[in-house]
Amino acid sequence: MDIVLLVLALALTGAAAGIWMWLRTRRIAAGLHRRNAGLERQVAERTAALRRALSAADADSRRLAEDNRAKTELLRAIGRELRTPLTTVMGFSQWLQSNPDADPLTHRQAEALRQIEAAGGVLWALVEEADDVIAAHEAVCMLSAQRVDMRLALRQVCDGLEPQARAAGVVLACPPPTSGLGVVGDPARVRHILRRLMLNAIRHTPAGGTVRLELERIDDRVVTTVFDPCCALDDPVDRLACPLGVTTARQLAERMGGAIATAIGAEGEAIFALSLPAAGAAPVEGRQGAVVLYIEDSLANIALLRQVADGLGLTLYSATSGPEGLDLARSLRPDLVLLDIGLPGMDGYEVKMHLGLDPATCGIPVLALTAAASPSDIRKGRAAGFDAYLTKPLDLPALATALNSALRSAPAAASVTSAA
Repeated sequence: MDIVLLVLALALTGAAAGIWMWLRTRRIAAGLHRRNAGLERQVAERTAALRRALSAADADSRRLAEDNRAKTELLRAIGRELRTPLTTVMGFSQWLQSNPDADPLTHRQAEALRQIEAAGGVLWALVEEADDVIAAHEAVCMLSAQRVDMRLALRQVCDGLEPQARAAGVVLACPPPTSGLGVVGDPARVRHILRRLMLNAIRHTPAGGTVRLELERIDDRVVTTVFDPCCALDDPVDRLACPLGVTTARQLAERMGGAIATAIGAEGEAIFALSLPAAGAAPVEGRQGAVVLYIEDSLANIALLRQVADGLGLTLYSATSGPEGLDLARSLRPDLVLLDIGLPGMDGYEVKMHLGLDPATCGIPVLALTAAASPSDIRKGRAAGFDAYLTKPLDLPALATALNSALRSAPAAASVTSAA
């Protein structure tokens, strides 16, 4: 009997312990369930808050991107509108000085023309600065390989910086704007590098000082040297205190096959030397009697191109709209077509397409001469198959080079009917 009672007591004790363990486990499980539910609620709340924050950030990002696009389009539109009148101003200024022996200017005329060029240079610099901003936003820097006359480019940059130099009391000792010493590079980027180097020198030169500039050809390179008269420089590179900096300027030079070297002169002056590949002699005449069709809605630019064509021995016909230009191209069969992109109605790309589809005109070289000069515009123009893509303001040496290159490779005109 005692054994039975002992077994019964043990069974009851085990059952009680089991019930207690079950109840305890149930309480723990309920607590874990409540805790998990709370954590899930917190995770859901935080996820919803993060989604709201991400949605707001995405909306802000889209708004900022739209604002940047609007600003970029505004800069592009301003630059495009400025380039067309600047073509007339700068082009005629260059043309009036192109033949001093046959058409000499009086001293007063030369001085007045100098002021016109200086004012045009300031505007040109602003347009190219806007292009740099657009290129920075688009993370694109398209480069073209053209013949650039360094004397003329340096004079254009000096003219553009003359107001800043005068305000700082600094003299820019620039070589005379005679032709010669051509390099192979992108005209806008070459001027950009020169402007950065000279701006830095102006900013660090005390009033009454002179920033000296020299040009020389060394073997197959043309070297442009900027002498900054300030001294006590441990590292001349630190002196290129400009928004893009020496790294960007050097990268641009290297992409054009050149370099920027820095040094300290014997008298402590900072020396910046830009070297670029030398170009051959610039062609000065086109194929005599060659026929060029210029499709452009600006009468002032047409008048300028007539002067250029006369000087190159070319016969120029003009049209002020796309349909008129297509009709003239079919009837004239010109040796070359110069085409503006921003034509009213039918734009230059559509005109180019029609020229390429017509068997009568598909073999005619087509050169773009346009104010659409942003990196995306240049990319689009190259993809369209233009034989050359020239941007306004007009650079007469670059235009002459492009015309002669295209005309040398073009067949003679099939027929010419009547002048426009």
